[in-house]
Amino acid sequence: MTSYSPPVPGKVAVAVEPAWLRYGSAIGLPVVGGALGWLLALAADWIAGLPWAPFQGVFELVSSLPQPHGTLGVAGLGVLAGLGFLSLMIGDRLRVSVSAEQIELRRGLRDVSTVPGSCVSAALLDHGALVLLDAAGDEPARARTDITAGALRTAFRAHGYRWLDADPHAGEFELWVPDTPEVGPRADALLRARAHARKKGHHAETDKLRDALVRAGYLVRDEKKQQYWRKRPQRDED
Repeated sequence: MTSYSPPVPGKVAVAVEPAWLRYGSAIGLPVVGGALGWLLALAADWIAGLPWAPFQGVFELVSSLPQPHGTLGVAGLGVLAGLGFLSLMIGDRLRVSVSAEQIELRRGLRDVSTVPGSCVSAALLDHGALVLLDAAGDEPARARTDITAGALRTAFRAHGYRWLDADPHAGEFELWVPDTPEVGPRADALLRARAHARKKGHHAETDKLRDALVRAGYLVRDEKKQQYWRKRPQRDED
């Protein structure tokens, strides 16, 4: 069940990931890591005897460990690995705090950005990304998240923001392919680098490259493995 704080006038509505995902990963990742380590220890002797198996030296080392301490030790390393993955997940989670004055996007413990409420005319969830739109069609923020649309919709509507079920500018985005002449060489290079970062699963780098594209005058949306782009709306002050 997704959680959020009950909206109170003058207060902040907070939207977070579903409880099953938060608590499930906290329990499941260490358990899965320990189970995989235990299975690895049990199968080490058999795998070490396969001439085509990779990392045979590692499996030979594991199979030579005294039992049962060796199996317990490898399982313990698996638990630690699971905790490591958990810490990465926690550091990548998005927490959205909504008030009439501003919207705060907090990823992990340190990465915080705020958007003044006066700059937001609507919000929506687009292919796993929270999108804030202004009156001109620009995007003050686009942040990937696992928070459900229901939790976000409740938080934004609690403070008078318009929630949209679809992006009204979706038809303006165009599929990016390498050497797209319309975006120019600088943006094309940024999109190439971003495509590589997405393929490698480097989320922080992907987000930084999106910010660089915004500064270069382009908005980006992701759909499956593809990137789509559109030009930022022009303003008099630009």
